[in-house]
Amino acid sequence: MKQIVTSHIYPPIPIRDFDWCAYFDGEEERGNYGYGRTEAEAKQDLLDNYGEDE
Repeated sequence: MKQIVTSHIYPPIPIRDFDWCAYFDGEEERGNYGYGRTEAEAKQDLLDNYGEDE
């Protein structure tokens, strides 16, 4: 399984749905990111949208 990297980005907007970002290590340039209120939500969003079948 690929390593997932997370980042707490906390953008300066009032909506907290995008505070965490997740992506597969070494694949930042592909633009496949997951976002969520928590680190776990961001990881799950990434896996749900860009899981192992890619």
